[in-house]
Amino acid sequence: MNKFSEGFLRLCLKPTVECNLPGRLRLSFGKYHLLPKEAAPYLHYTQEVLRLLPGVSAAEINPRIGTLLIRYDAKTTNARAILRWVDIVVDEGIQIFKEDLWQDVSEATLAQIVRQRLILRLPQQKEG
Repeated sequence: MNKFSEGFLRLCLKPTVECNLPGRLRLSFGKYHLLPKEAAPYLHYTQEVLRLLPGVSAAEINPRIGTLLIRYDAKTTNARAILRWVDIVVDEGIQIFKEDLWQDVSEATLAQIVRQRLILRLPQQKEG
């Protein structure tokens, strides 16, 4: 992956906060429709990786309009921590894409690798 491709993916996956109420955060991905079609089969993992963050109870993606609704316990986490987590998830996804891991393993194995890598990055979220 070259720097242009990476920059393009980051642009497509950069969220904008549409609604921020305690316990409910709606993000919009304005360039979502520009993502490569190869990304679509992996969107269902969004819910799982967002729920790795303590306090997040649900995440619902609407692929038709490029929004993500996240429900969370406002006593455990906040919008800022969730946005940092989204950035970490994007970073890890791009790193795995760069390593071409997704081409050499089964989908189940890939999901396990991603989950393990993200779990290792969870302590960074407890700061703030």
